[in-house]
Amino acid sequence: MTRPRTISRTIWVWFCGAAVLTVATFLACGGPKPIGISTTGTDTRVGTSTTIPLGTDPTTGITTGSSTTTTPPTEADGGNCGITTSNLTKQPADVLLVLDKSGSMTSAIDSTTNCPTGSTTCQQRWATMGTGLDAVLSTGSSDVSWGLKLYNSDGTCGVTSTMEVPISSGANATIQQQIGQVTPGGNTPTRLAINAGVAYLQTLTDTNGKYILLATDGEPNCLSSGAGGRGGGGGSGASDVTGTVAAITAAAAAGFKVYVIGVGPETGNLDNFAAAGGTVHYYPALSPQDLTTALASIVGSVASCTFSLGTKPPPDPNNVAVEFNNDSTIKAPRDTTQVDGWNYATSANTTIQLYGSWCDKVTNGTYTSAKILMGCPGGDDVRR
Repeated sequence: MTRPRTISRTIWVWFCGAAVLTVATFLACGGPKPIGISTTGTDTRVGTSTTIPLGTDPTTGITTGSSTTTTPPTEADGGNCGITTSNLTKQPADVLLVLDKSGSMTSAIDSTTNCPTGSTTCQQRWATMGTGLDAVLSTGSSDVSWGLKLYNSDGTCGVTSTMEVPISSGANATIQQQIGQVTPGGNTPTRLAINAGVAYLQTLTDTNGKYILLATDGEPNCLSSGAGGRGGGGGSGASDVTGTVAAITAAAAAGFKVYVIGVGPETGNLDNFAAAGGTVHYYPALSPQDLTTALASIVGSVASCTFSLGTKPPPDPNNVAVEFNNDSTIKAPRDTTQVDGWNYATSANTTIQLYGSWCDKVTNGTYTSAKILMGCPGGDDVRR
């Protein structure tokens, strides 16, 4: 009788000591940390079949039956469907902030008008953005390295190729200082800013996941024609939505997901931007609380809910389950809309990311352990 092939399992275990989740606590804590496993179990038998006689006719000497036992395969024959036990590695993140500093960022966050002079209750978009980023950057999470690209660069439609702050693990304070010195003004060349960010990220050689966090309050208004680093056109009526979608699509294709925060009410195109960037929906921010929540959700997801599967993808990418607390009834569904479940974070299927309530329950400690079940092609469905 042929022995069924065993489902491959890679086990994740993590914990974090915070009892109450806040933006600061879960970022400072760095999200769930894997508990090291002292040994890695492997089956050292070769991946070949052995025939075992079951009986022999005493008169003829002819074998009356046999059983073929197949041992787990080795690296030489594919190797992914043997039994393995190891801890997974949380994927660190490089996040490039691409911030719109156009003139409309001086408007109120909840309307299209400017804050009245001397008002103590009106929340300006740029000032609110700075406060929200301060709350995130001041935690100094070791799981995220930050960088900054501001746009425009010249008060009209120009965007320089250099980053105001290159990505590094110690850039947080410098980014806060840079943002605090900005006086918003000029147009919104979003396409050129995304292109500059992608070109920069492509020069980085570290193995971290790389993301763009775009925060903007309105429609791109610098056309794609023109030369000299400018968008051309340059007026508020010269919409460049199509060019911006194309740039964001190219960013995602290059491996850099684009998260989008819409600051203020003028955000009609931002779902299209998020969809093009591989993140499905934009995060609306009509209040300081909305902005802080959006930033925390994005950063928590890339820093605490993104995990590497190693260098090899699952043997069957569609036969994978993510199970929590050693309870086979608690399995996150795969959700390609990236709202509430898990999905692959890279086209190579070597990184996964949790979303929605599943990520929340990891960061707030509801789920204290998790494991990935990877089924063999044509084998039992591990998702059941």
